[in-house]
Amino acid sequence: MGPWQLEVAEALAAGGPVDCALSRAAGPLRGTSGLFLAWRLSCGRCGWGLAGVGALPSPHLPLQSKPCGHSLAMGSGPSEALSPGLLLLSLLLLAPPGRPACPAPCACAGTRVDCGRRGLTEATLPHHFPPDTTELVLTGNNLTALPPGLLDALPELRAAHLSANPWRCDCGLLPLRAWLAGRPERAPYRDLRCAAPPALRGRRLPYLGEEELRAACGPGALCWGALAAQLVLLALGLLHALLLALLLGRLRRLRARARHRPSLTAPLLAE
Repeated sequence: MGPWQLEVAEALAAGGPVDCALSRAAGPLRGTSGLFLAWRLSCGRCGWGLAGVGALPSPHLPLQSKPCGHSLAMGSGPSEALSPGLLLLSLLLLAPPGRPACPAPCACAGTRVDCGRRGLTEATLPHHFPPDTTELVLTGNNLTALPPGLLDALPELRAAHLSANPWRCDCGLLPLRAWLAGRPERAPYRDLRCAAPPALRGRRLPYLGEEELRAACGPGALCWGALAAQLVLLALGLLHALLLALLLGRLRRLRARARHRPSLTAPLLAE
């Protein structure tokens, strides 16, 4: 809520006249559109009034001098008193949306967000920045990679200062490399060099190919999980084969014993 909204709210809370406060609101109201409000304001002390806002089709509001009538009404018909609750609701509707808070531990100046030299890592780096950020400073931290989509979520970003970080040039930097490839200028990012792995140490990140970054990436957790699952299945198959072999051997021994055991009916048949 802006200063003029606070002034009107304080006037309402004190039970005093709000005509002058609303008259001074004409300046902020000039930039407001799309609100279906029709206010008639007049104040002898202020010497001017605001009339016929209507649906506000354009950002220009007519100002006119009026005698002190201390009237506040809705619509263009007979004057009707505007209740405090409706007035507060109107103030909330007219209040411009606030800018997102500056992420800790960074410092913000307008649309410039400075997170440089704060010892940030990928885990401690803020994952969300104001969407209207035009300049982002991440210089001099301990960043080895950036969260995927961090820079893509800033459509107004014109410059990102990323130097003096120990970048690990593997598949984790593919989103950053794709973002750099889409930049019209390469000069500000020529100093981005790889600190690891050893095979790519000292190489310039903007000039690395995707194949080199993918080749530097070791087996991921998914690959290790798939390998472990295959090993478990192999062990279960071997155990199943061993149990089957033991069962077949037992059956063969039972058959052999049955063949060599003398028949109980043989002596009776001989007599």
